[in-house]
This record gives sequence, structure tokens and C-alpha cells, in this order.
Amino acid sequence: MAFLSVPFFCFFPVAVLLYFRLPQRGRNLWLLLASWFFYLCAKPVYLTLLLFVIASTYGAGRILEVRKSRVVLAGCLVLETCLLFFFKYVNFALSLAGGALRALGFDCSAPVLEIVLPVGISFYLFQAMGYVIDVYRGEIPAERDPVIYALFLSFFPQVVSGPIGRGGELLPQFRTGHPFDWDKFRTGLLRFLWGAFKKLVLADRLAVLVTTVYAAPETFGALQLMGAAVAFSFQIYCDFSGYTDMALGVAGSMGFTLRENFRTPYFARSIADFWRRWHISLTSWFRDYLYIPLGGSRAGAGRKYRNILIVFAVSGLWHGAAMTFVVWGLLNGLYQIAGALTAPARDRLWRTLGLGEESRFRKLVQTAVTFVLTTVAWVFFQAESLSNALAVLSGMLHGPLWVYQSIGLDRWELLVALAGLLVLFWVDLRSLRENLAARWLAAPRPVRWLVLWVLLFACLIFGSYGTGYDAQSFLYGFSF
Repeated sequence: MAFLSVPFFCFFPVAVLLYFRLPQRGRNLWLLLASWFFYLCAKPVYLTLLLFVIASTYGAGRILEVRKSRVVLAGCLVLETCLLFFFKYVNFALSLAGGALRALGFDCSAPVLEIVLPVGISFYLFQAMGYVIDVYRGEIPAERDPVIYALFLSFFPQVVSGPIGRGGELLPQFRTGHPFDWDKFRTGLLRFLWGAFKKLVLADRLAVLVTTVYAAPETFGALQLMGAAVAFSFQIYCDFSGYTDMALGVAGSMGFTLRENFRTPYFARSIADFWRRWHISLTSWFRDYLYIPLGGSRAGAGRKYRNILIVFAVSGLWHGAAMTFVVWGLLNGLYQIAGALTAPARDRLWRTLGLGEESRFRKLVQTAVTFVLTTVAWVFFQAESLSNALAVLSGMLHGPLWVYQSIGLDRWELLVALAGLLVLFWVDLRSLRENLAARWLAAPRPVRWLVLWVLLFACLIFGSYGTGYDAQSFLYGFSF
């Protein structure tokens, strides 16, 4: 069940109304059943795997609270990793093995297994593994209530595409009463509409342009390829942050607080800064459960850079089972290493030019360079193969400047996209300086209603619908 679908608009009011009408002792059970129904709507068999993950990690947590056994911890983590590998990476591994054998002269073809990737598996498995590690470390107690723990992994606003929650933040919220709060409900509604605006008006519209150009990059000019690459940078941001806004809005309307996942990432001044602002719940997960256990930056520069590359290679694989994602991850890791190595020289250059850390021109240049670097990396993320990615990048440098053919969007569609991007830029810029939700709540009633109606009608009038539209096609929610 996708957020932007008629079934969800029928499901959500019933779920919320009964949640607030039930006595406190029955709310968690109702919310769990509603969450399982939400997940069942994707495909019933998916719920079986989710239930297995809930049972196995719940039991491991209870054991680890009594006895800090590395064997139990390792066994649990290996089990969950094997599940992820089987459902997501086994065909990729078989194709790599087949390619290696053919390179050695063997005549063989890798089998392709008919395995359906369960919705949200990358998110709830990481959330479950993080919980088990936290219990082992003694950072949180094991959850004794099976209903609360099952709800922790199944909570319907986040089970499909995160944010990846932490036990210490989310579990206590299920033990706390959440009386209906009108301010939280309407700010949740506002955030949901803002996420829908980013998804329908921007992400889905830009996707048409991106898909058209990437499908045949050799037939387009350099400016069109550059435009498609930039369009994808905004498409993936609006798609994923739009989903996160809707998830946080839905949870917030019921009084729950989920992790923020984005903090205006395209205003970042370095790649390291970008990754502190982009998909924060995943970045912090890799930092706490992979980078730091590997040694972090404690064992010298060489080990630090090695650990960065490992983390970003794994991050690339987490996003997708293809070499394009691995290259995308490694490229981001190399960016960070190059940034660290050149930082002293760049600082000296800025000082020589008389431009301090807070100089407006310096900020502008750093932000622009960071955006260009991330956009180049996103080419590998979007491309269907390494050759497709190289064709896009090569065409930017060697192809004709412009080829007169359709890029998938007409003049009016492009104007709508441009207007939407200007609105996005303005909102992100203002959010750096003030809490826009609090500002909206403090505004006069006519202004509050105007904002809501403008967002609603923008989605209805300017949203991308029509032939081929699929409300469930979120880049992160159903691909990873």
C-alpha cells in the first residue's frame, strides 16, 4: 500500500481514529495489526519474512541481555545478513561468479533464480540488527513486550522505506501515551502534503526527462545530458525526501517522532558534509555499526581511508545489487579521501585570496563544486549499466552541444518543473534559518489554510499522472 494511493487514504483515517479512540492498553496491539495489514497489502508472503526477523531478533535480544554472548550476537547478525544476501544479492553474486569463470576460459552461464525482493527488507533488517547490537553493547535494555518489539520493526509509516529507527529512540515512544494533539496532527498533515508535492510535482515529472535521455544518451547533445544528470539529482532528492516527509508526517500526526533523514543536502559545502545531511539514518547506521567497529579514524590515515572505502562500497551495495551502485559508492568514498588530502592546500588558497570560512563567495563555490561532484556520482546510480553511465558522461564532453529532439517534457512541463524547483529552493533555504512548521502554526488561520490548499491543488493539478504512472514507484522504497 503506497502513501499516494486511494487504499491508503481509506486506511489511514480508520487507523488513526481507532488508535485515539482505544484505551491505552489496546493501542499498540491495534497499531501492530494495522501495520501488518498495511504490509500485507504489498504481498502476503512478505509478512512471513518480517515475522521471522521479529521473532529471531527479539529472542536474540532477550538472550543477550542476560548473557553477553558473542556467539549469539554473531549468529543473529549472520542469519539476518544471509537473509538479505539471499533475497537481494544471490543473483548478483552468481552473475559475478559466472563472469569470472568465463574470463578463466570456462564455458558456463550463471543461473538466474526467480526470487522476489521483499518490500522494505533492507530497512527493517538494518533496524533489527542495530537493535541487537545496541542490546549487546548495553546501550539499551532488551524489549520484553513482544507486541512493542514487533511494532518497532513493523510500524507502518517507516517499514517500507525508513527512516531506519533506533531502539533507544523509538521503543520508549510505544510505551508512552499519545493523546490527540491538534497542532501535531495538522503539522503532520502539512508535512505529508509537502512530501506529496515533492514526489508528484517534481520527482515524477523529472523522471520522465531522466528516463528519456538515459535510455539513449548517444542521441542527445551535451547540454541535454548535463540537464538530465542535474534533473536526476533533484529527482532522487525529491523522491526520497518526499517519502520521508510523508512518513514523518503520518507518524507525527499520531504523536510519534521518527528520525530526520535529510537536512538540505544540496547546500552542503563538501562531500563529507553532504553525507551528514543525506539519508542520515543510514549514514549514521554505517558510522556506528561498521565504520567505528572497523577502527574509524583511530589507527592512522591509511586505515581511516580504507575504512571509508569499505563503508561506501557496502553502502553502494545496500542501495542495489549491481556494479553501478558499487562504483557510485566507491566514487563517494574517493571524493571524501581526496577532500581530506587536499583540505590543507585548499585552506591555504582561500586564506591567500582573503576569503574566510564564512565568506559568501567561498560558500557558494564550495556548494557548487559539491553539487557537481554528487551529480557526476548520481550518473552511475541512475544508469542501467557501467557502459550506459560512461556513455552519458562521455556525451557531456564529446558530443554535439544540442540535438533537436524531445526530451520527454514539453515547454509547459519544463516550466512547471522549474517553478516547483524554485519553491523547493526557497523552502530549503528558509528551513536553514527557522522552523517553518512552527512559523506556519503561528500564522493567521487564513494563511494556514491557504498554504494547505495551495499544496493540495498543486498536487492535484500539476502532479504527474497518466499512462504508466505507478504510485508505488519510489526509488528507495521498492527498489532497495
